[in-house]
Amino acid sequence: IRALGHQPETSRPDPLVLLEIVQRVMREGEMRSGPVGGNLGPDDARAVLRAWLAEMGLEEANLIELLQEGEISHPDLYRQGRRIHERKLAESVHDIVAMGEGEMELDPKRAALGLFDACIPAIPYAAASAFLGREKFKLTRNDGDRPRVALVADGLGGTHGVTHTIRQIRERGVPGFEVEVIGTDADVDRRLSAAAEIDIPFYKGLKIGIPSLPAVVDAIAEGRYDMVHVTAPGPACIGAWLVAKVLDLPLIGSYHTELALYTGLRTGEAQLEVLMRMALAGFYGACQVVLSPSPATDRRLGGLGIGSERVGRWARGVDVQRFSPALRTPSHLPGEVNVLYAGRLTKEKGVELLADAFLAARERDSRLHLVLAGGGPEADALRERLGEHATFLGWLQGEALARAYASADVFMFASQTDTFGQVIVEAQASGLPVVAVAEGGPVSLIEPEETGLLTPADPHALANGLLRLSGETLLRERIRRAALAAVQGRTWEAAMEELATGYRAVLDETPVSQSRKVA
Repeated sequence: IRALGHQPETSRPDPLVLLEIVQRVMREGEMRSGPVGGNLGPDDARAVLRAWLAEMGLEEANLIELLQEGEISHPDLYRQGRRIHERKLAESVHDIVAMGEGEMELDPKRAALGLFDACIPAIPYAAASAFLGREKFKLTRNDGDRPRVALVADGLGGTHGVTHTIRQIRERGVPGFEVEVIGTDADVDRRLSAAAEIDIPFYKGLKIGIPSLPAVVDAIAEGRYDMVHVTAPGPACIGAWLVAKVLDLPLIGSYHTELALYTGLRTGEAQLEVLMRMALAGFYGACQVVLSPSPATDRRLGGLGIGSERVGRWARGVDVQRFSPALRTPSHLPGEVNVLYAGRLTKEKGVELLADAFLAARERDSRLHLVLAGGGPEADALRERLGEHATFLGWLQGEALARAYASADVFMFASQTDTFGQVIVEAQASGLPVVAVAEGGPVSLIEPEETGLLTPADPHALANGLLRLSGETLLRERIRRAALAAVQGRTWEAAMEELATGYRAVLDETPVSQSRKVA
Protein backbone atom coordinates (compact mmCIF):
# COMPACT_ATOMS: atom_id res chain seq x y z
CA ILE A 1 0.00 0.00 0.00
CA ARG A 2 2.80 2.41 0.93
CA ALA A 3 4.81 1.61 -2.21
CA LEU A 4 1.91 2.26 -4.55
CA GLY A 5 0.64 5.30 -2.77
CA HIS A 6 -2.87 6.72 -2.99
CA GLN A 7 -4.04 6.79 -6.58
CA PRO A 8 -7.40 7.31 -8.29
CA GLU A 9 -9.68 4.34 -8.70
CA THR A 10 -8.42 1.73 -11.15
CA SER A 11 -10.24 -0.76 -13.35
CA ARG A 12 -11.02 -4.26 -12.12
CA PRO A 13 -8.07 -6.67 -12.32
CA ASP A 14 -7.71 -8.90 -15.35
CA PRO A 15 -7.87 -12.58 -14.26
CA LEU A 16 -5.03 -13.55 -16.60
CA VAL A 17 -2.86 -10.70 -15.33
CA LEU A 18 -3.54 -11.71 -11.73
CA LEU A 19 -2.57 -15.30 -12.55
CA GLU A 20 0.66 -14.02 -14.10
CA ILE A 21 1.42 -11.97 -10.97
CA VAL A 22 0.93 -15.02 -8.75
CA GLN A 23 3.03 -17.20 -11.04
CA ARG A 24 5.86 -14.65 -10.97
CA VAL A 25 5.71 -14.47 -7.19
CA MET A 26 6.02 -18.26 -7.09
CA ARG A 27 8.78 -18.35 -9.70
CA GLU A 28 10.82 -15.33 -8.62
CA GLY A 29 9.83 -14.70 -5.01
CA GLU A 30 12.86 -16.44 -3.57
CA MET A 31 15.17 -14.09 -5.48
CA ARG A 32 13.84 -11.12 -3.46
CA SER A 33 14.64 -8.67 -6.24
CA GLY A 34 14.66 -8.42 -10.00
CA PRO A 35 13.61 -6.30 -12.95
CA VAL A 36 10.02 -5.49 -13.79
CA GLY A 37 9.20 -8.08 -16.41
CA GLY A 38 6.83 -8.51 -19.28
CA ASN A 39 3.82 -6.26 -19.47
CA LEU A 40 3.16 -6.02 -15.73
CA GLY A 41 3.23 -2.60 -14.13
CA PRO A 42 2.05 -0.54 -11.14
CA ASP A 43 -1.47 -0.18 -12.52
CA ASP A 44 -1.87 -3.98 -12.48
CA ALA A 45 -0.78 -4.09 -8.84
CA ARG A 46 -3.09 -1.19 -7.95
CA ALA A 47 -6.05 -2.95 -9.59
CA VAL A 48 -5.43 -6.11 -7.56
CA LEU A 49 -4.95 -4.11 -4.35
CA ARG A 50 -8.13 -2.06 -4.86
CA ALA A 51 -10.16 -5.17 -5.65
CA TRP A 52 -8.89 -6.98 -2.54
CA LEU A 53 -9.59 -4.01 -0.27
CA ALA A 54 -13.08 -3.61 -1.72
CA GLU A 55 -13.95 -7.29 -1.27
CA MET A 56 -12.61 -7.20 2.30
CA GLY A 57 -14.54 -4.03 3.13
CA LEU A 58 -11.36 -2.13 4.04
CA GLU A 59 -9.74 1.20 3.19
CA GLU A 60 -6.01 1.70 2.67
CA ALA A 61 -5.35 4.19 5.46
CA ASN A 62 -7.61 2.43 7.91
CA LEU A 63 -5.93 -0.93 7.28
CA ILE A 64 -2.44 0.51 7.90
CA GLU A 65 -3.65 2.12 11.12
CA LEU A 66 -5.27 -1.11 12.35
CA LEU A 67 -2.11 -3.08 11.62
CA GLN A 68 0.15 -0.50 13.30
CA GLU A 69 -1.97 -0.40 16.43
CA GLY A 70 -2.16 -4.19 16.62
CA GLU A 71 -5.94 -4.25 16.37
CA ILE A 72 -5.77 -6.62 13.42
CA SER A 73 -3.15 -9.12 12.30
CA HIS A 74 -2.43 -11.11 9.18
CA PRO A 75 -4.03 -14.25 10.72
CA ASP A 76 -7.14 -12.12 11.36
CA LEU A 77 -7.11 -10.93 7.75
CA TYR A 78 -6.65 -14.48 6.51
CA ARG A 79 -9.62 -15.76 8.52
CA GLN A 80 -11.78 -12.82 7.44
CA GLY A 81 -10.76 -13.22 3.80
CA ARG A 82 -11.51 -16.94 3.88
CA ARG A 83 -14.98 -16.37 5.36
CA ILE A 84 -15.82 -13.73 2.75
CA HIS A 85 -14.44 -15.94 -0.03
CA GLU A 86 -16.47 -18.98 1.03
CA ARG A 87 -19.68 -16.97 1.37
CA LYS A 88 -19.31 -15.26 -2.00
CA LEU A 89 -18.21 -18.50 -3.66
CA ALA A 90 -21.38 -20.24 -2.47
CA GLU A 91 -23.51 -17.32 -3.73
CA SER A 92 -21.79 -17.34 -7.13
CA VAL A 93 -22.16 -21.10 -7.52
CA HIS A 94 -25.87 -20.97 -6.74
CA ASP A 95 -26.27 -18.20 -9.36
CA ILE A 96 -24.57 -20.43 -11.94
CA VAL A 97 -26.85 -23.35 -11.03
CA ALA A 98 -29.88 -21.09 -11.45
CA MET A 99 -28.60 -20.15 -14.93
CA GLY A 100 -28.14 -23.81 -15.80
CA GLU A 101 -31.67 -24.66 -14.72
CA GLY A 102 -33.23 -21.78 -16.64
CA GLU A 103 -34.20 -19.70 -13.61
CA MET A 104 -31.91 -16.91 -14.84
CA GLU A 105 -30.67 -15.89 -18.26
CA LEU A 106 -27.55 -17.78 -19.33
CA ASP A 107 -24.57 -15.41 -19.07
CA PRO A 108 -21.18 -17.19 -19.15
CA LYS A 109 -19.22 -13.94 -18.67
CA ARG A 110 -21.20 -13.04 -15.58
CA ALA A 111 -20.70 -16.53 -14.20
CA ALA A 112 -16.92 -16.45 -14.74
CA LEU A 113 -16.51 -12.96 -13.24
CA GLY A 114 -18.63 -13.92 -10.24
CA LEU A 115 -16.32 -16.83 -9.48
CA PHE A 116 -13.25 -14.65 -9.99
CA ASP A 117 -14.52 -11.90 -7.68
CA ALA A 118 -15.36 -14.50 -5.03
CA CYS A 119 -11.75 -15.73 -5.08
CA ILE A 120 -10.10 -12.30 -4.71
CA PRO A 121 -10.31 -12.12 -0.86
CA ALA A 122 -8.42 -15.42 -0.58
CA ILE A 123 -5.83 -14.97 -3.32
CA PRO A 124 -3.03 -13.16 -1.39
CA TYR A 125 -2.95 -15.74 1.41
CA ALA A 126 -3.51 -18.67 -0.93
CA ALA A 127 -0.45 -17.57 -2.90
CA ALA A 128 1.57 -17.28 0.31
CA SER A 129 0.51 -20.78 1.42
CA ALA A 130 1.46 -22.18 -1.95
CA PHE A 131 4.88 -20.53 -1.81
CA LEU A 132 5.59 -21.85 1.70
CA GLY A 133 4.39 -25.32 0.72
CA ARG A 134 6.80 -25.39 -2.20
CA GLU A 135 9.71 -24.34 0.04
CA LYS A 136 8.87 -27.12 2.52
CA PHE A 137 8.78 -29.58 -0.36
CA LYS A 138 12.38 -28.72 -1.21
CA LEU A 139 13.49 -29.40 2.37
CA THR A 140 11.67 -32.70 2.91
CA ARG A 141 12.02 -34.65 -0.33
CA ASN A 142 14.71 -37.33 -0.64
CA ASP A 143 16.02 -38.84 -3.85
CA GLY A 144 14.89 -42.33 -2.82
CA ASP A 145 11.26 -41.39 -2.13
CA ARG A 146 8.58 -42.76 -4.41
CA PRO A 147 6.99 -39.98 -6.49
CA ARG A 148 3.80 -38.68 -4.87
CA VAL A 149 0.70 -38.11 -6.97
CA ALA A 150 -2.31 -35.98 -5.99
CA LEU A 151 -5.29 -37.66 -7.70
CA VAL A 152 -8.15 -35.16 -7.63
CA ALA A 153 -11.75 -36.11 -8.39
CA ASP A 154 -15.22 -34.61 -8.00
CA GLY A 155 -18.53 -36.27 -7.23
CA LEU A 156 -17.15 -39.51 -5.79
CA GLY A 157 -20.29 -39.89 -3.69
CA GLY A 158 -22.17 -41.05 -6.81
CA THR A 159 -22.05 -44.47 -8.41
CA HIS A 160 -20.22 -44.29 -11.72
CA GLY A 161 -17.09 -45.46 -13.50
CA VAL A 162 -14.74 -42.86 -11.99
CA THR A 163 -15.74 -43.87 -8.45
CA HIS A 164 -15.16 -47.55 -9.24
CA THR A 165 -11.80 -46.90 -10.92
CA ILE A 166 -10.47 -44.76 -8.07
CA ARG A 167 -11.56 -47.39 -5.57
CA GLN A 168 -9.40 -49.88 -7.47
CA ILE A 169 -6.43 -47.49 -7.35
CA ARG A 170 -6.76 -47.11 -3.61
CA GLU A 171 -7.07 -50.84 -3.04
CA ARG A 172 -4.34 -52.01 -5.44
CA GLY A 173 -1.97 -49.05 -5.71
CA VAL A 174 0.03 -47.88 -8.72
CA PRO A 175 3.44 -49.58 -9.12
CA GLY A 176 6.28 -47.24 -8.18
CA PHE A 177 4.06 -44.34 -7.07
CA GLU A 178 2.38 -43.10 -3.91
CA VAL A 179 -1.10 -41.91 -4.84
CA GLU A 180 -3.40 -39.89 -2.58
CA VAL A 181 -7.01 -39.20 -3.56
CA ILE A 182 -8.26 -35.67 -2.92
CA GLY A 183 -11.86 -34.46 -3.10
CA THR A 184 -14.80 -33.06 -1.16
CA ASP A 185 -16.47 -36.46 -0.72
CA ALA A 186 -16.06 -38.93 2.12
CA ASP A 187 -13.64 -41.86 1.86
CA VAL A 188 -10.75 -39.97 0.29
CA ASP A 189 -7.20 -39.54 1.57
CA ARG A 190 -7.41 -35.75 1.85
CA ARG A 191 -10.89 -34.33 2.18
CA LEU A 192 -11.47 -30.75 1.07
CA SER A 193 -13.92 -28.62 3.02
CA ALA A 194 -16.79 -27.55 0.75
CA ALA A 195 -18.05 -23.98 0.68
CA ALA A 196 -21.24 -25.27 -0.94
CA GLU A 197 -22.78 -28.52 -2.09
CA ILE A 198 -25.12 -28.57 -5.06
CA ASP A 199 -27.10 -30.94 -7.24
CA ILE A 200 -25.54 -31.16 -10.68
CA PRO A 201 -27.87 -29.21 -13.00
CA PHE A 202 -30.34 -31.44 -14.90
CA TYR A 203 -29.19 -34.42 -12.80
CA LYS A 204 -31.01 -34.26 -9.48
CA GLY A 205 -29.66 -36.61 -6.84
CA LEU A 206 -26.02 -36.43 -7.94
CA LYS A 207 -24.31 -33.92 -5.65
CA ILE A 208 -20.96 -32.23 -5.99
CA GLY A 209 -18.96 -30.21 -3.46
CA ILE A 210 -17.44 -26.78 -4.18
CA PRO A 211 -14.15 -26.46 -2.27
CA SER A 212 -12.71 -23.12 -1.27
CA LEU A 213 -9.51 -21.91 -2.92
CA PRO A 214 -7.51 -22.05 0.35
CA ALA A 215 -8.65 -25.63 0.93
CA VAL A 216 -7.32 -26.74 -2.46
CA VAL A 217 -4.07 -24.78 -2.08
CA ASP A 218 -3.43 -26.19 1.40
CA ALA A 219 -4.07 -29.76 0.26
CA ILE A 220 -1.81 -29.58 -2.80
CA ALA A 221 0.93 -27.48 -1.19
CA GLU A 222 1.06 -29.36 2.12
CA GLY A 223 0.91 -32.73 0.37
CA ARG A 224 4.27 -32.01 -1.26
CA TYR A 225 3.35 -33.83 -4.45
CA ASP A 226 5.48 -34.46 -7.49
CA MET A 227 2.49 -34.46 -9.86
CA VAL A 228 -1.22 -33.62 -10.01
CA HIS A 229 -3.69 -35.97 -11.73
CA VAL A 230 -7.08 -34.44 -12.60
CA THR A 231 -10.05 -36.50 -13.78
CA ALA A 232 -12.61 -33.98 -15.12
CA PRO A 233 -13.27 -30.23 -15.11
CA GLY A 234 -15.20 -30.25 -11.84
CA PRO A 235 -14.72 -27.71 -9.02
CA ALA A 236 -12.00 -29.56 -7.08
CA CYS A 237 -10.17 -30.55 -10.25
CA ILE A 238 -10.24 -27.01 -11.66
CA GLY A 239 -8.86 -25.70 -8.37
CA ALA A 240 -6.09 -28.31 -8.37
CA TRP A 241 -5.43 -27.59 -12.06
CA LEU A 242 -4.84 -23.91 -11.27
CA VAL A 243 -2.65 -24.66 -8.25
CA ALA A 244 -0.56 -27.09 -10.31
CA LYS A 245 -0.01 -24.37 -12.93
CA VAL A 246 0.99 -21.84 -10.27
CA LEU A 247 3.32 -24.29 -8.48
CA ASP A 248 4.72 -25.45 -11.82
CA LEU A 249 3.84 -29.05 -10.95
CA PRO A 250 3.56 -31.68 -13.71
CA LEU A 251 -0.09 -32.11 -14.68
CA ILE A 252 -1.74 -35.24 -16.09
CA GLY A 253 -5.40 -35.65 -17.01
CA SER A 254 -7.56 -38.71 -17.57
CA TYR A 255 -10.64 -38.63 -19.79
CA HIS A 256 -13.53 -40.61 -18.30
CA THR A 257 -16.81 -39.04 -19.38
CA GLU A 258 -18.21 -37.45 -22.53
CA LEU A 259 -19.31 -34.34 -20.65
CA ALA A 260 -20.03 -32.29 -23.77
CA LEU A 261 -22.35 -34.96 -25.18
CA TYR A 262 -23.95 -35.43 -21.75
CA THR A 263 -24.60 -31.68 -21.50
CA GLY A 264 -26.24 -31.57 -24.91
CA LEU A 265 -28.38 -34.64 -24.24
CA ARG A 266 -29.59 -33.56 -20.82
CA THR A 267 -30.21 -29.87 -21.60
CA GLY A 268 -31.15 -29.94 -25.26
CA GLU A 269 -29.07 -26.73 -25.58
CA ALA A 270 -26.50 -26.78 -28.39
CA GLN A 271 -24.84 -23.64 -26.96
CA LEU A 272 -24.15 -25.35 -23.63
CA GLU A 273 -22.68 -28.34 -25.41
CA VAL A 274 -20.33 -26.06 -27.36
CA LEU A 275 -19.30 -24.25 -24.17
CA MET A 276 -18.57 -27.56 -22.46
CA ARG A 277 -16.51 -28.69 -25.45
CA MET A 278 -14.48 -25.48 -25.18
CA ALA A 279 -14.00 -26.04 -21.45
CA LEU A 280 -12.80 -29.60 -22.06
CA ALA A 281 -10.35 -28.41 -24.71
CA GLY A 282 -8.86 -25.82 -22.35
CA PHE A 283 -8.79 -28.13 -19.35
CA TYR A 284 -7.17 -31.14 -21.02
CA GLY A 285 -5.17 -29.04 -23.44
CA ALA A 286 -3.05 -27.70 -20.57
CA CYS A 287 -2.10 -31.19 -19.36
CA GLN A 288 1.26 -32.62 -20.39
CA VAL A 289 -0.35 -36.03 -20.88
CA VAL A 290 -3.99 -37.09 -21.24
CA LEU A 291 -4.86 -40.73 -20.55
CA SER A 292 -7.55 -42.26 -22.76
CA PRO A 293 -9.41 -45.56 -22.16
CA SER A 294 -10.11 -46.44 -25.81
CA PRO A 295 -9.36 -45.61 -29.47
CA ALA A 296 -12.75 -43.88 -29.71
CA THR A 297 -11.71 -41.51 -26.95
CA ASP A 298 -8.35 -40.92 -28.68
CA ARG A 299 -10.31 -39.54 -31.61
CA ARG A 300 -12.48 -37.43 -29.32
CA LEU A 301 -9.36 -35.90 -27.77
CA GLY A 302 -7.95 -35.24 -31.24
CA GLY A 303 -11.11 -33.30 -31.99
CA LEU A 304 -10.38 -31.15 -28.93
CA GLY A 305 -7.00 -30.26 -30.38
CA ILE A 306 -4.86 -32.60 -28.28
CA GLY A 307 -2.08 -34.18 -30.33
CA SER A 308 -1.64 -37.95 -30.38
CA GLU A 309 1.89 -37.61 -28.95
CA ARG A 310 0.28 -36.43 -25.68
CA VAL A 311 -2.42 -39.13 -25.50
CA GLY A 312 -1.60 -42.30 -23.57
CA ARG A 313 -3.64 -45.42 -22.98
CA TRP A 314 -5.21 -46.23 -19.64
CA ALA A 315 -7.82 -48.96 -20.07
CA ARG A 316 -9.81 -50.42 -17.19
CA GLY A 317 -9.60 -53.85 -15.67
CA VAL A 318 -11.99 -56.46 -14.34
CA ASP A 319 -11.73 -58.75 -11.34
CA VAL A 320 -12.18 -62.22 -12.85
CA GLN A 321 -12.26 -63.74 -9.37
CA ARG A 322 -15.22 -61.61 -8.37
CA PHE A 323 -17.14 -61.80 -11.67
CA SER A 324 -17.43 -65.45 -12.59
CA PRO A 325 -19.86 -67.85 -14.31
CA ALA A 326 -19.53 -70.04 -11.21
CA LEU A 327 -21.94 -67.68 -9.43
CA ARG A 328 -24.81 -68.53 -11.77
CA THR A 329 -27.86 -69.37 -9.68
CA PRO A 330 -30.94 -70.90 -11.37
CA SER A 331 -34.17 -69.01 -10.67
CA HIS A 332 -32.24 -66.11 -9.13
CA LEU A 333 -33.83 -63.77 -11.69
CA PRO A 334 -37.57 -63.85 -12.47
CA GLY A 335 -37.74 -64.24 -16.26
CA GLU A 336 -37.53 -67.25 -18.55
CA VAL A 337 -34.84 -65.51 -20.64
CA ASN A 338 -33.33 -62.68 -18.60
CA VAL A 339 -31.83 -59.70 -20.45
CA LEU A 340 -29.61 -57.72 -18.08
CA TYR A 341 -28.57 -54.07 -18.11
CA ALA A 342 -26.32 -52.63 -15.38
CA GLY A 343 -25.55 -48.95 -14.89
CA ARG A 344 -27.15 -45.56 -14.54
CA LEU A 345 -30.70 -45.19 -15.83
CA THR A 346 -30.16 -41.95 -17.74
CA LYS A 347 -30.61 -40.53 -21.22
CA GLU A 348 -26.88 -40.41 -21.88
CA LYS A 349 -26.67 -44.16 -21.19
CA GLY A 350 -29.20 -44.80 -23.94
CA VAL A 351 -31.95 -46.24 -21.76
CA GLU A 352 -34.68 -45.02 -24.11
CA LEU A 353 -33.06 -46.92 -26.99
CA LEU A 354 -32.63 -49.89 -24.65
CA ALA A 355 -36.35 -49.92 -23.84
CA ASP A 356 -37.34 -49.48 -27.50
CA ALA A 357 -35.14 -52.39 -28.56
CA PHE A 358 -36.26 -54.66 -25.75
CA LEU A 359 -39.97 -54.10 -26.37
CA ALA A 360 -39.48 -54.63 -30.12
CA ALA A 361 -37.69 -57.92 -29.42
CA ARG A 362 -40.28 -59.05 -26.89
CA GLU A 363 -43.05 -58.72 -29.46
CA ARG A 364 -41.28 -61.57 -31.29
CA ASP A 365 -40.12 -63.57 -28.26
CA SER A 366 -42.40 -63.39 -25.24
CA ARG A 367 -39.90 -65.28 -23.06
CA LEU A 368 -37.73 -62.15 -22.73
CA HIS A 369 -37.65 -60.29 -19.43
CA LEU A 370 -35.56 -57.15 -18.83
CA VAL A 371 -33.60 -56.88 -15.58
CA LEU A 372 -32.09 -53.49 -14.68
CA ALA A 373 -29.41 -53.19 -12.01
CA GLY A 374 -28.88 -49.51 -11.27
CA GLY A 375 -30.73 -46.26 -10.77
CA GLY A 376 -31.09 -42.74 -12.06
CA PRO A 377 -33.46 -39.96 -13.11
CA GLU A 378 -35.18 -42.03 -15.83
CA ALA A 379 -36.07 -44.93 -13.53
CA ASP A 380 -39.71 -43.92 -12.96
CA ALA A 381 -40.40 -43.36 -16.66
CA LEU A 382 -38.91 -46.76 -17.47
CA ARG A 383 -41.01 -48.48 -14.82
CA GLU A 384 -44.17 -46.97 -16.26
CA ARG A 385 -43.24 -47.92 -19.81
CA LEU A 386 -41.93 -51.46 -19.25
CA GLY A 387 -44.44 -52.52 -16.61
CA GLU A 388 -44.43 -56.22 -15.70
CA HIS A 389 -41.90 -57.04 -18.41
CA ALA A 390 -39.03 -55.59 -16.35
CA THR A 391 -37.57 -56.02 -12.88
CA PHE A 392 -35.68 -53.16 -11.21
CA LEU A 393 -33.01 -54.37 -8.80
CA GLY A 394 -31.68 -50.93 -7.82
CA TRP A 395 -27.98 -50.40 -7.18
CA LEU A 396 -26.18 -53.64 -6.36
CA GLN A 397 -22.73 -54.08 -4.87
CA GLY A 398 -20.29 -56.91 -4.25
CA GLU A 399 -21.50 -60.46 -4.61
CA ALA A 400 -25.11 -59.39 -5.24
CA LEU A 401 -24.05 -57.63 -8.45
CA ALA A 402 -21.76 -60.46 -9.55
CA ARG A 403 -24.53 -63.02 -8.99
CA ALA A 404 -27.01 -60.95 -11.01
CA TYR A 405 -24.55 -60.85 -13.93
CA ALA A 406 -23.88 -64.59 -13.81
CA SER A 407 -27.56 -65.52 -13.47
CA ALA A 408 -28.73 -63.58 -16.55
CA ASP A 409 -28.81 -64.96 -20.10
CA VAL A 410 -27.89 -61.95 -22.27
CA PHE A 411 -26.41 -58.52 -21.58
CA MET A 412 -27.67 -55.55 -23.61
CA PHE A 413 -25.92 -52.16 -23.75
CA ALA A 414 -27.35 -49.22 -25.72
CA SER A 415 -25.07 -46.34 -24.71
CA GLN A 416 -23.51 -44.26 -27.50
CA THR A 417 -21.45 -42.08 -25.15
CA ASP A 418 -19.30 -44.45 -23.11
CA THR A 419 -15.57 -43.91 -23.26
CA PHE A 420 -14.90 -47.50 -22.19
CA GLY A 421 -17.81 -49.69 -21.09
CA GLN A 422 -16.87 -51.23 -17.73
CA VAL A 423 -20.11 -53.17 -17.44
CA ILE A 424 -19.36 -54.95 -20.72
CA VAL A 425 -16.14 -56.53 -19.43
CA GLU A 426 -17.89 -57.41 -16.17
CA ALA A 427 -20.63 -59.16 -18.15
CA GLN A 428 -18.08 -60.99 -20.30
CA ALA A 429 -16.17 -62.14 -17.22
CA SER A 430 -19.46 -63.44 -15.81
CA GLY A 431 -20.05 -65.62 -18.89
CA LEU A 432 -22.71 -63.41 -20.49
CA PRO A 433 -22.94 -62.87 -24.27
CA VAL A 434 -23.19 -59.14 -25.00
CA VAL A 435 -25.03 -57.15 -27.65
CA ALA A 436 -24.10 -53.45 -27.76
CA VAL A 437 -24.29 -50.36 -29.93
CA ALA A 438 -21.23 -50.00 -32.17
CA GLU A 439 -20.11 -46.61 -30.85
CA GLY A 440 -17.55 -45.40 -28.33
CA GLY A 441 -15.57 -47.63 -26.02
CA PRO A 442 -17.57 -50.86 -26.58
CA VAL A 443 -16.18 -51.08 -30.15
CA SER A 444 -12.75 -51.85 -28.68
CA LEU A 445 -14.14 -54.44 -26.24
CA ILE A 446 -16.12 -56.59 -28.68
CA GLU A 447 -14.89 -58.47 -31.72
CA PRO A 448 -18.06 -58.67 -33.85
CA GLU A 449 -19.53 -62.16 -34.13
CA GLU A 450 -16.65 -63.48 -31.99
CA THR A 451 -16.82 -62.00 -28.49
CA GLY A 452 -20.17 -60.26 -28.87
CA LEU A 453 -22.53 -58.52 -31.28
CA LEU A 454 -22.34 -54.87 -32.34
CA THR A 455 -25.27 -53.13 -34.01
CA PRO A 456 -26.15 -49.64 -35.25
CA ALA A 457 -27.87 -47.29 -32.78
CA ASP A 458 -31.28 -48.34 -34.06
CA PRO A 459 -33.93 -50.10 -31.97
CA HIS A 460 -34.76 -52.69 -34.63
CA ALA A 461 -31.09 -53.51 -35.27
CA LEU A 462 -30.44 -53.83 -31.54
CA ALA A 463 -33.59 -55.95 -31.13
CA ASN A 464 -32.41 -58.27 -33.93
CA GLY A 465 -29.08 -58.71 -32.18
CA LEU A 466 -30.83 -59.52 -28.91
CA LEU A 467 -33.09 -62.06 -30.62
CA ARG A 468 -30.09 -63.77 -32.23
CA LEU A 469 -28.46 -64.27 -28.83
CA SER A 470 -31.67 -65.35 -27.12
CA GLY A 471 -32.73 -67.72 -29.90
CA GLU A 472 -29.50 -69.24 -31.29
CA THR A 473 -28.08 -71.50 -28.59
CA LEU A 474 -24.89 -72.39 -30.44
CA LEU A 475 -24.12 -68.73 -31.26
CA ARG A 476 -24.76 -67.67 -27.68
CA GLU A 477 -22.47 -70.40 -26.29
CA ARG A 478 -19.68 -69.73 -28.78
CA ILE A 479 -19.68 -65.99 -28.06
CA ARG A 480 -19.89 -66.58 -24.32
CA ARG A 481 -16.81 -68.83 -24.32
CA ALA A 482 -14.75 -66.58 -26.60
CA ALA A 483 -15.55 -63.44 -24.56
CA LEU A 484 -14.75 -65.21 -21.31
CA ALA A 485 -11.34 -66.23 -22.67
CA ALA A 486 -10.59 -62.78 -24.09
CA VAL A 487 -11.39 -60.89 -20.90
CA GLN A 488 -8.90 -62.85 -18.80
CA GLY A 489 -6.11 -60.50 -19.91
CA ARG A 490 -7.98 -57.35 -18.91
CA THR A 491 -6.81 -57.34 -15.30
CA TRP A 492 -6.67 -54.41 -12.93
CA GLU A 493 -2.97 -55.12 -12.47
CA ALA A 494 -2.43 -54.48 -16.19
CA ALA A 495 -4.50 -51.28 -15.92
CA MET A 496 -2.37 -50.01 -13.03
CA GLU A 497 0.80 -50.67 -15.05
CA GLU A 498 -0.64 -48.54 -17.86
CA LEU A 499 -1.38 -45.76 -15.37
CA ALA A 500 2.20 -45.98 -14.04
CA THR A 501 3.49 -45.70 -17.63
CA GLY A 502 1.55 -42.46 -18.04
CA TYR A 503 2.88 -41.09 -14.76
CA ARG A 504 6.47 -41.90 -15.74
CA ALA A 505 6.00 -40.22 -19.12
CA VAL A 506 4.96 -36.99 -17.36
CA LEU A 507 7.88 -37.00 -14.95
CA ASP A 508 10.40 -37.99 -17.64
CA GLU A 509 8.84 -35.55 -20.16
CA THR A 510 8.72 -38.22 -22.87
CA PRO A 511 5.99 -38.81 -25.49
CA VAL A 512 3.38 -41.35 -24.45
CA SER A 513 2.20 -42.31 -27.92
CA GLN A 514 4.35 -45.44 -27.84
CA SER A 515 2.53 -46.61 -24.71
CA ARG A 516 -0.87 -46.72 -26.42
CA LYS A 517 -2.24 -50.12 -27.15
CA VAL A 518 -4.85 -51.17 -29.64
CA ALA A 519 -7.52 -52.65 -27.39
